[in-house]
Amino acid sequence: MNDRTISSLLIAFAYALVLALALIACGAPGGLSSFPPSSVDSSSAGMTPPSQAPLSPGGQPSSSQPGGTSQSGASQAQGSAMEKAYRDALEGICRDHIYPNGDPVDVPEWAEMEKNHFALFDVDGDGDQELLYRNGDSTMAGMSTSIYSFDETSGKLYLELSGFVGMTFYDNGIIRVEASHNHGLSAQEDFWPYALYQYDMGGDGYLMTGYVDAWSKDTFPEDFEGSPFPDGVDQDGDGMIYLITFGGQEVAATQLDGPDYEKWLNAYIGGASELDVPWQAMTSENIQAVAGLSFPF
Repeated sequence: MNDRTISSLLIAFAYALVLALALIACGAPGGLSSFPPSSVDSSSAGMTPPSQAPLSPGGQPSSSQPGGTSQSGASQAQGSAMEKAYRDALEGICRDHIYPNGDPVDVPEWAEMEKNHFALFDVDGDGDQELLYRNGDSTMAGMSTSIYSFDETSGKLYLELSGFVGMTFYDNGIIRVEASHNHGLSAQEDFWPYALYQYDMGGDGYLMTGYVDAWSKDTFPEDFEGSPFPDGVDQDGDGMIYLITFGGQEVAATQLDGPDYEKWLNAYIGGASELDVPWQAMTSENIQAVAGLSFPF
């Protein structure tokens, strides 16, 4: 083999080596890199890999709030603050016999706090749980049910409604509050007076739509002032009419016959269902569990 042949082979080998190095530098065929560059970190570039996206309690990726706080995290923080405030209020009621606004809880010497009840439940339908406290083991004057809500701005509780212990809650925001006494014109077995309240979303409280009493002709042929039973109003002749004092009216009561009264009532609770409130006894263990804490108070 002469020198010219050797020189040609060396040149060809050099060209082949250069071509191989060029192919390696450009990557695999199709323009895709065989392996991602090890120096690139997707998280450091401000992106969260899909496989590492934070999940909400329901198992779905949660969106983020400004500052990197997830909505689920913000909701949990709000929930923790609310539950802590509710727990503190229950402690004050149970231990110190003081309502959140500072009023005393009527707890006679013979009463047992464990016979009273509380619940955390969304009774007004605004999407947030309210704190309900039912003071049932008390004097007649002290028997009451109170509904508290949590104010995120102040971190304090405010009273939505308080009334006699007998309350019926409906899934459309209506509450029926039984009267503590029946001093009206109907016998106890005929009719028991009550007030009807409707949740006011704008005011975040309850407005009374009407206070309802009745007049039984068999029990009271005349009212307390000697006026006779209004037979003209009693169109169905069943000897019963209904007296409704509408919200905003302090004295005057409207007299309605049975069908008109039912029409008025159905306008508020017709088609609504009663809520099954998860009442719990006012025990130390139940109160501790409100905020997920286990130490005694």
